Amino acid sequence: MSSDHIQLVTADRPYYLALKGSNVSTSTTASPYVLKYATATRPASASGSAIVSGAMNYLKVSPRITNVGTSSIRVIGWVWCGDSLLWIPNLITDVTCTLDVSSGATINGTASMMGCSSFTRATGDCKIFNATSLGTTGFFIVDTVGFDLVELAFRTTGSTPATANAHIGDI
Repeated sequence: MSSDHIQLVTADRPYYLALKGSNVSTSTTASPYVLKYATATRPASASGSAIVSGAMNYLKVSPRITNVGTSSIRVIGWVWCGDSLLWIPNLITDVTCTLDVSSGATINGTASMMGCSSFTRATGDCKIFNATSLGTTGFFIVDTVGFDLVELAFRTTGSTPATANAHIGDI
C-alpha cells in the first residue's frame, strides 16, 4: 500500500494580499500574457504576475486593479515534478473582470485600486460570485488541490499597464 495521500482540510483563513508591500504592473495587449512552459527554475512573482503558495483546497480571489481598459486574470497552478526536476504549469482558469469604479481603495501606496463587480470565465474552471450592487465587489474561487504554487497573471487592454494585486483567502 502506498503512503502517498492527499488530506483535505476545511478552514477559512482571513483575506491576505497576494503581494505584500508592492503591487504588480499588468501586461498589456502590446505584451500579452507571458506563455508558461515547464521550467527548472522555481516560478517567482514578476511584472504582471503574483505567485503565492498553494492553497489548502480552494483559493478565493478578489482582484484589485487601477482603472485602465478591460482587465483579466489567468490563474495557473504550478506542480514540482521530482522525476524530471521541472516546475509544470497548469491553466486553472482565465476570467475577464468588470471593474467597479466606485470601489477604489489605497493598497501598498497605490490609490484607486478598483474591485471587480463581475467576472466572465473565458476558459478553465472556477466558481464566480458577481456583486449584486455597486459598492460591493465580486470574487471567484478556484480549486487548487495538488498545486505547490498558484500564479495570478494580470492583463489589461489599455495602452499603458495598470497596477494590480488581489485579496486572496484559502478555503
